[in-house]
Amino acid sequence: MKNSKITKKLIKYFLFTITLVIFICFLISSSFISKLYRKQQYKSLKASGEEIYESLKNNTPIEELQNNAVLITNSSIVPLTKSKMGVVNMIKSIDIKTLHEEGILNTKNGESFLMYKLETPLGHIITFQNAAPYAEFLKIIYIVLISVFIIAIIISIPIFYFLGRKFTEPILQLKNTSNEISKGNFEIMETINTGDEIEDLYSSISNMSNSLKEKHSFQKKFIANISHDFRTPLSIIRNYSEAISDGILSEDETAIYSKEIINEVDKLNAMVIDLLEISKLQEGKLKLTLNKIDISIFLKQCIESFAAISKEKNINLILTSYPIEVLMDEKYMYRVMYNFINNAIKFSNKNSVIEISSVKIIEGVKVSVKDHGIGIPQNIINDIWYRYYKDSKSGGIGLGLPICKEILDHHNFKYGVESKENEGTNFYFIIPN
Repeated sequence: MKNSKITKKLIKYFLFTITLVIFICFLISSSFISKLYRKQQYKSLKASGEEIYESLKNNTPIEELQNNAVLITNSSIVPLTKSKMGVVNMIKSIDIKTLHEEGILNTKNGESFLMYKLETPLGHIITFQNAAPYAEFLKIIYIVLISVFIIAIIISIPIFYFLGRKFTEPILQLKNTSNEISKGNFEIMETINTGDEIEDLYSSISNMSNSLKEKHSFQKKFIANISHDFRTPLSIIRNYSEAISDGILSEDETAIYSKEIINEVDKLNAMVIDLLEISKLQEGKLKLTLNKIDISIFLKQCIESFAAISKEKNINLILTSYPIEVLMDEKYMYRVMYNFINNAIKFSNKNSVIEISSVKIIEGVKVSVKDHGIGIPQNIINDIWYRYYKDSKSGGIGLGLPICKEILDHHNFKYGVESKENEGTNFYFIIPN
């Protein structure tokens, strides 16, 4: 497997990070650590000067010290230890008043010394020591930091390369899976078990694949159904038109055939309107006009639209509703109720009852359309709301309930269906308080 871009980025970011850390360490060592080390040395020089002063004040022998020292009086410079002559000669040429309490003295032969000036009643005691150990100390720190930098790179690059590959392999799997889904292959064979967000992403892609597979299947069935539904009226129109064109029909037959052609054109027009409406709804172009409506009056008007059809099948439409004001778009909600009642009549047996009701519940007002017809099989009850689903028993092109779904979603109404085969179906929605 070729190095992934993420692995290369991880290595690049690591190199940048460790370089930055080492650079900061260099800055700290050359400023903070060096100052701390120098401060400790000045403290040691001061302690030596104070010890020498106590010995001179008490006329006791000066103990052997690690640091060199001289006593400066008004008239002379007296070496108190084995002083470096180069330093003594340099001090002789310096105005003692301009000499700082702490500092570095550089001799003519290129040597450097750390110096501390202690003012005493006897004069100025100047202690000093070679600055070479200080330079060596910094040098050792720099060598250690460079060594750490090199060792970190040698050890870490293979580790980051391994971790990068381990991290990117599931991502590459997801990439390949996504490419397969884009080609229409919804069967995800590989599984990812990383126990982190990548596994969550895999689960999301897997769910998306299953959903797309289902919709793709519905879409193919929908195209087949709509092709059949369009072809049938078109064939009738063509056959009747040819018969009229050939002049083989009587005047009465011509009138009948012409009427049938108009009916078939109306069917095609209704199908096209439904297709355009569902597309408009799913694109979010529906603009609701919300008004306060008396739900009992609204339901009564909906039922009156089906008086002739229900009478033809001897189906009794029973309304149970009380005057309650609700907020909704009357025109679009009429479309929902029309579809619910129309389906109830279509799938009910003759001489049966359909119950339309609105009842007050905790969440709001629940509106129901309950029939005692053939019911909906449980294996398809969750699919009937989708655009591409069409039950073979329903007729039409299966867009009625998807349109209802979009209208109810735009209203933010809860809705659903309860059904048992050969016992009946109850479609409902809830208008919130």
